[in-house]
Amino acid sequence: MKGKLINRNMWKYVDWFLVVIIVILVGYSLLSILNATASPFTGDETTFAEFIANLDLSTVGMQFIFFLIGLGCMFVVMLIDYHSLAHFTDWIYWISIALLVAVLFFGSTQNGTSGWFMIGNRGFQPGELCKILIIIVLAKTFADKTEGNEDGIQTLGDLFPLLWRILIPVVLIAAQPDLGTATVYIVIFVVILFMAKPSLKVVLCLLAIVGVIIAAYLIYSAQENNYVWRRVLAFFNPEAEVVQEADATMQMDQAKMAIGSGQFFGKGLFTPGALSQLGYVPESQNDFIFAVTVEAFGFLGGIILIILYFLLIGRTFMLSLRARDDFGAYIIIGVAAMILFHVVENIGMNVGILPVTGIPLPFFSAGGSSMVMNCIAMGMVISVDMRRQRWQGQ
Repeated sequence: MKGKLINRNMWKYVDWFLVVIIVILVGYSLLSILNATASPFTGDETTFAEFIANLDLSTVGMQFIFFLIGLGCMFVVMLIDYHSLAHFTDWIYWISIALLVAVLFFGSTQNGTSGWFMIGNRGFQPGELCKILIIIVLAKTFADKTEGNEDGIQTLGDLFPLLWRILIPVVLIAAQPDLGTATVYIVIFVVILFMAKPSLKVVLCLLAIVGVIIAAYLIYSAQENNYVWRRVLAFFNPEAEVVQEADATMQMDQAKMAIGSGQFFGKGLFTPGALSQLGYVPESQNDFIFAVTVEAFGFLGGIILIILYFLLIGRTFMLSLRARDDFGAYIIIGVAAMILFHVVENIGMNVGILPVTGIPLPFFSAGGSSMVMNCIAMGMVISVDMRRQRWQGQ
């Protein structure tokens, strides 16, 4: 049944619990970013003016502006009936591919990855936008196979049309090279496939394909001896000569030191002598914001942050169970899988149990592209949930 593109009568169906959790996460993150970017405090600051002079208000201010933009985008997306997107998935897919191809040839290189378009002194990552677009495409493609079909994905013939839609963007992102983001796409695909009730034959085939892709990419990375290979090798064999020469474990080691120094209750914000204050934690407001947060707020602060993510992700998965159709359910599942992987990978690399990949912590790491796109993604989730039942005018 076709729905209206915009319906303004559905505000009473908004899941405000998700919105509140996101606002709390962002508020928590602004404190951590302010702490991470501040100039070192000596303890001799006696006036308010001296205290403010040490703070980098520009970074936290821009993050707050990006959140307001993201929040506005979230509410706009809520108004859009997700069923209307189903008619444009082919366009959405090929626009995504065009963006990923364009950034390879015309993008700017940041931290070894040519995945950025620069607008003035600000960067935009098409890969962040394409995560959302590919979720929509995959949701529609899977729904076409499973809607009204209780058997789910049972044959390899059902699997292959889905595979090429994910393999093309994964290859393009891996070519940047950005192994972390490519892995996010694969995880989204696998989680949606799992929810589509695949047969054992399909699962085994998929595992074989993923294994071959990963092995081929690692062999290529090893031959090129690029930063992806050094980061993977640093995780599995930190004593390797190439790792030691590149000091590839430095980021992880210093993050773990900061986390350990926070102990249970933390050192507090803007504490003189804190490792994050002295610049020992790399990318302290981005990739390693979790380490900075735990140093300041301790194990207790880290647990509170994890609980907030548990509530956000758990609630999101729960909403998929009451979605009106498979298309909506797969959109929610895709977004939940994306957020879950980001959280697990980012915290994992901060505590040293997963390789460093540069994956940001959703709604927490500083960065405009990530903040706005995550808000849009959650807007899609709420949009689906708002339309979980029929209403007058739909």
